[in-house]
Amino acid sequence: MRVGATRNNPLHSPLYRLVRGVSRFQLRAALRHVDDAKPLIMLYAMTCGALALGIITAVSMWTRMPLLFPPLAPSAFILFTTPLSPAGSPRNLILSHSMAVAVGLLVLHGMNALWPEAHLLDPTVIGVARVAAIIVSMGLITALMILLRCHHPPAAASTTIAAMGFLDPLQALGLILAAVLLA
Repeated sequence: MRVGATRNNPLHSPLYRLVRGVSRFQLRAALRHVDDAKPLIMLYAMTCGALALGIITAVSMWTRMPLLFPPLAPSAFILFTTPLSPAGSPRNLILSHSMAVAVGLLVLHGMNALWPEAHLLDPTVIGVARVAAIIVSMGLITALMILLRCHHPPAAASTTIAAMGFLDPLQALGLILAAVLLA
């Protein structure tokens, strides 16, 4: 174990090491006979990302649930271009998006209870209370992602969208389901 590494680090779990080993073997095997690997890697990331979002869109149409969510596109990009990075792990994707939506909705509804005259549940109303909800939710999700070591930058967009009042609980459930499907 390296100096400074912790036992609870997900990058040191047996499952992560197995996936990393298989991924490295597959990539090495595919790229062994290729002079310039960049086009192959680009094709892989492009195909997998488009396929993942296409599947989520199809499932969304089939179930009539709002599964497609704007931050999932950068999440797919991270997952398929840097799959072995901490930000690219499915754990971080699912946990950070789930927490982000929950934090955004909790802050929004909490501030709406404190200032009902601000009409925070109407996303077209912008004011000081809305700005405060966005600031508080962004600060909380940043702290939580650092505390729980589940860094996934697109989740910051998820908490902002929730704090702006663009989500209802069904959409929040859809987002979490879409993140699981994508992962």
